[in-house]
Amino acid sequence: MTNRLRIATVGVASTALAAALLTPLPAAAAPVTVTLPQAPAHASVAVGKLTPRGCTFGTATAVCDLYALAGTTSLLGATVPIWGFSSTGATGTATAPGPVLVVRQGDQVTVTLHNQLVGQTVSLAFPGQPMPTGGEDTAGIAAGTKTYTFTAAKPGTFLYEAGHTAAGARQVAMGLAGALVVLPSDGTAYGSQPAGYPGSEYDDDAVVVLSEVDPAFNANPAGFDLRKFAPKYRLINGKPFPATDPVATDQGHKVLLRYVNAGSVTHPMTVLGGSQTEIAQGGHPMHYATTVAAESVDPGQTLDALVTMPTGPESKLALYEPARHLDNNGQHTADPAQFAFGGMLTFLDTNAPPPSTDAVGPVSTHLRLAPNPATGELPVTVTADLSDATTGGSAVTQAEFVIDDAVTVGPGFGTPMSLPGGGITVTGATGVITTATLAALDAGRHTVFVRAFDAAGNWGVVGSVILNLPKTGPQTINGSIADVPANATVPVTVSATGDDSDAGGLITAAEYFLDTPGTSGGGTALTLNRSATVVSEDADLSAAVLQTLTEGTHHVLVHSKDSLGLWGPLLDIPLPIDVTGPAVDAAAVGPNPTNGVLADKSHPGNLLVSAEITDKDAGGALQSLLADAEAFVDPTVPNPPGGTGLQLLPVDGKLDSTGETFYGLIPLTQVKALADGTHHVYVRGQDAAGNWGPLFAVNLVVDKTAPVLGALTAAPNPTNGAENLTLTAPVTDASLIAKAEYWLGTTDPGLGKGVSVPVSVVAGKVQVTVPLTSVPPGNQVFNLRVQDLAGNWSKPVNTTVSVQRPNRIFGDDFESSGFGFWSGSTGGVANTTTAARPGPLEPGSLRGLQVTLPGAGYLTDNTPTAETSYHARFVFNRNTLTSGTNANTAISLLQTRTAANGQVFALEYRLSAGSAQVRTILDRSGAGTLTGAWVTLTAGNHTLQVDWTSGPATGGSAGSLRLVVDGVSRSLQTGNTSTLRIETTWLGLSAGMSSSSTGQAYFDTFNSTRYTMP
Repeated sequence: MTNRLRIATVGVASTALAAALLTPLPAAAAPVTVTLPQAPAHASVAVGKLTPRGCTFGTATAVCDLYALAGTTSLLGATVPIWGFSSTGATGTATAPGPVLVVRQGDQVTVTLHNQLVGQTVSLAFPGQPMPTGGEDTAGIAAGTKTYTFTAAKPGTFLYEAGHTAAGARQVAMGLAGALVVLPSDGTAYGSQPAGYPGSEYDDDAVVVLSEVDPAFNANPAGFDLRKFAPKYRLINGKPFPATDPVATDQGHKVLLRYVNAGSVTHPMTVLGGSQTEIAQGGHPMHYATTVAAESVDPGQTLDALVTMPTGPESKLALYEPARHLDNNGQHTADPAQFAFGGMLTFLDTNAPPPSTDAVGPVSTHLRLAPNPATGELPVTVTADLSDATTGGSAVTQAEFVIDDAVTVGPGFGTPMSLPGGGITVTGATGVITTATLAALDAGRHTVFVRAFDAAGNWGVVGSVILNLPKTGPQTINGSIADVPANATVPVTVSATGDDSDAGGLITAAEYFLDTPGTSGGGTALTLNRSATVVSEDADLSAAVLQTLTEGTHHVLVHSKDSLGLWGPLLDIPLPIDVTGPAVDAAAVGPNPTNGVLADKSHPGNLLVSAEITDKDAGGALQSLLADAEAFVDPTVPNPPGGTGLQLLPVDGKLDSTGETFYGLIPLTQVKALADGTHHVYVRGQDAAGNWGPLFAVNLVVDKTAPVLGALTAAPNPTNGAENLTLTAPVTDASLIAKAEYWLGTTDPGLGKGVSVPVSVVAGKVQVTVPLTSVPPGNQVFNLRVQDLAGNWSKPVNTTVSVQRPNRIFGDDFESSGFGFWSGSTGGVANTTTAARPGPLEPGSLRGLQVTLPGAGYLTDNTPTAETSYHARFVFNRNTLTSGTNANTAISLLQTRTAANGQVFALEYRLSAGSAQVRTILDRSGAGTLTGAWVTLTAGNHTLQVDWTSGPATGGSAGSLRLVVDGVSRSLQTGNTSTLRIETTWLGLSAGMSSSSTGQAYFDTFNSTRYTMP
């Protein structure tokens, strides 16, 4: 694990900057022939391949010494304190980063740490290497020496750094870190790898240690708040551009870049004009090579990438950080328009010159342009001060300027400048931008770059200044008109901002035109708040002017004039004129009619007023936003003043549209004070221009008088098994009846708590239909009352009705594709189309009940309730059904049973001598059963009906069971059935099957009733 302060890198490389770092292009102006002195001298980073270094080497051993001590580094003339490593410990030998340690794969590496930092406890960490003997060192040493031993088992690029003591992160940020390279024996970067891994062969390699410096931190490393760490210098191998060392290589060579991020910030690195092939990360070879334009190296991480050099005459590639940090602290001047390159930037150079003591060119400062802004009618003089005093001390020998493309126009190809005198410092070097050059430039801001050349052969970094070249007048921006839309009854104020920042002049005038542009200087003047480059401009448009404009959107066209005499482009400021109030599209009030008691369900105690309002112009086009709405109840004047009515609110809570839905509340206390009859609620809206629309009327009926019911009658009475009962009574307010309710008995459940039933009014009488299914039999008192539309309940009226249970008990035509109507099913039953038995009762039958032997198969109906009279009818077709070899073997087709599951009666079937026959079995109260005679059925479908009653053995009401076949009575049995009650019915093949009973039977259209069978 690495001890690391991590700070995110912000920004990406701009396309323009990337283009600027390409191989130099010809200058825009005609090239100037210049005889250059000796090429600038730099120390090259790498030539050929790394060899073991930084240690004493024996047989498979490497013994290294690292001294931690304080020191300083020079960053472009600025001295910054550091903590660094040294291989000797001598004063002034500390470097940040520390010396590169290069060992061989398989070496037992022994590193002795000598801590010469006063007041600091220091340890060492080797991320990516086996844990040193003794494990991770978090204790460190306050002084003296400590030894770390590990075996460099894997080849690759690694980091060494201050370890995980309490101040370890600050020590690394101060410079206690460096690169560790482990070389395999075969001359590649990572030795032999499994098949499929990319090769790591190379010609030259370079260690590229990335770091950064915040001088404020380095000045006070113990007390600095690391959350405020903000790098001012970004370094490659401890140096910022232009002091960075190039990477020496040759045309066509494959260069291995060994990136080591010893800093605290992520650094994306790119090679401009070339590509990088990643072969390893963190010392681990990649299974697949990845070609990238740029790749980020995180703090504490390493990355290996191969770059193949081109073979052309300009074989020089820029290696830099494309994150908009190509600058150095102190190269920003007080003038933000002046800027120079710096930071993490160097070159892969196929012609890198030998080292020199002066490796940095002169600095360009105090850049000035006159005149600026420039009109283009006069040439512009460029003036700059040049000095090599802090960058090597050589004499300044020449200077040049370039407009806008200082980097793409290579050094020596700019426009030469005159040097008044010579020496290390030159004050007042001058150059001229001709009127022809100014004419060729676009209007706007241009950057003029100045750079100088010293006697040591170094071109310095560029300084810059902004040239303002206006070719059009000032911009007019931020236009607005207060109090719009306007209804032409009050003035409005036009405001705008005149801005001549691009030209740097002063705003001297501004004017406006209505709808149609006029001649510059011929408009209506606006008032300026001051004389400056940026001013506020204002004017009032009177009501008289506004009244001359038609309804709709007009345009106030504003432009400004500067001290150069240029009028700028027109700014169009819309001016909507709206003199038409909004219209109410629809409105309602409810509940309506009202009795002053019934309220809106969502707003207890109130009536709800709702309205849809839209603002349109005279032509019907949508116009202004709505601003308000109100309502009046029976206003005393025809057109009340605006804002005096009942406030209406937007349903969505926002007034942000030309069409809105509003609502408001009328308290019931106000309604109760109104007399019975028709009243009027008026609604209107107001638009953003201040126009109130016309009133929209809604009738409100107030009815506080309850309806009155006359004598109540019921039909049929007695009900005679009818399923429904009709209650009828005369009523007042017959046209306003809204609902009705009834209840049984003498106890009133309360208003609205009875059984609600639909109500109709015919010939002045209310009429309701009451289902009798759930009404108990016997004499029942039916009570009825009604409510009118206003919410008034009548007094109840009643009548007594003799109720008999409904005739119908149960029925199923089997068309529902299932048996969901039945109480249950048993055995081999199915709802099929083949079992459909069309007949006179169901001519269009499509499905029926199919029962298949062997085994019982039947449906259960638990609808009967202690029935004393029972009628059942169904369609039957024996199909292939047999009843065994014994002619007396019978199968039950229909059974009824008591609550105790005793049989009440049965309908049986048999096949005797090839003839299908049916009969009935009557169970008697304590006296056994009576068996009816067999009735022969012809082939095909038959309608079978049984009629059963409970009664004594004899007399007119004797118990009986009748069999009816196809509408003809075929048998009748009588007996004492007085104690029997039917609770359950089985339809199907429920009993009597023998092992030889086979086949299928079809059933269809089953119905059961209590009194009669229709």
